Amino acid sequence: MIIQRYILRYLLTVFFSSSLVLYAVMFIVEWIRIGRFVSISDIDVFFVIMIPMAVFVVPMALLFSILLVLERLSTESEIIAMKACGIQNLTLSLPIIFLSTLCMISHMAVSTYLGPMSMKKIESQLIEKAPEKIYAFLKEREFDDTFKGITLYIESVNHVEKRLNNVFIETTGNESSIITADTGTIDVTASGIMMRLMNGSMFMNTGAVLRYITFDEYLFTIEASLGKELSIRAYESATQPELKEMMTLYPEPRWVKEYYNRVSFPVLNIILGIIGISFGIQRPRSPRYTGFIVGISTILGYYLVYIFADRMVRAELLAPFVGAWMPNIIFCIVLLGIYIWRKSHLSKGGT
Repeated sequence: MIIQRYILRYLLTVFFSSSLVLYAVMFIVEWIRIGRFVSISDIDVFFVIMIPMAVFVVPMALLFSILLVLERLSTESEIIAMKACGIQNLTLSLPIIFLSTLCMISHMAVSTYLGPMSMKKIESQLIEKAPEKIYAFLKEREFDDTFKGITLYIESVNHVEKRLNNVFIETTGNESSIITADTGTIDVTASGIMMRLMNGSMFMNTGAVLRYITFDEYLFTIEASLGKELSIRAYESATQPELKEMMTLYPEPRWVKEYYNRVSFPVLNIILGIIGISFGIQRPRSPRYTGFIVGISTILGYYLVYIFADRMVRAELLAPFVGAWMPNIIFCIVLLGIYIWRKSHLSKGGT
């Protein structure tokens, strides 16, 4: 028990340190991605964003903590000393299995419930703050469909004077129209977000009638589609029961795969624990950073298999259930092959 507590304490220290580093990197990435929509006063949004990120942070931190701890114990001959005292491999592995199981449970809680609820919270908070930061959504010299029902092109945006220059708008719906204006502004009113255009013209198609008018000033309301702008898909913000209901109404392959991914991905923590045990214990004179290299290779390999399976599912060449479990199955086959190879290698060495 003393040895197990010693290993577990060391594992937890490295695990939380690795998680902190990974979260710091992802925090910077998210700040670059949505920093234009939020300010320092909205720091609570970033803390909520940290919750769904756990589905990536937890497995990586787990793998690196196992590999680094076992590598350190191996290079400093602590494992040799433990085995010399009669401690078996199972005793050394129990803290790793315990931590892997704990990570799997927490990962599954985040992927099935906490993560989707956080995504909903993020989207609702940013929608509330959108009117205050509406100019952050505007893109210069690009055809932009951030706003619902319209395609917007703006030559330039004067953020100081809050003015749009050379505006082109195409609306869709029953009455499509093309609007051009020399200048424009966007104002927040009690009724919503209001776009005001000055010195322009409008070409309208109402079916049988074509109309062309000019105007000095033209007002209409717009609505920002923040879910698309923030890359938040509808199925990502749905909890497991909600996603199952969505699948019942419309069995989109991506939705079905996401449903099974939320169960298969957490199981990866157990597989990573086994990988860590298999590759973490090394000879005292093994090259340094071997565990780090194995960790990077494992993550890269899983990512490539995951992407391949995802593409196969989208092309309807693979069932969503199989696509969700395919990376885990392949990793288990590889681990089994390594186990058989090592066992046969040891048998030959013994004879």
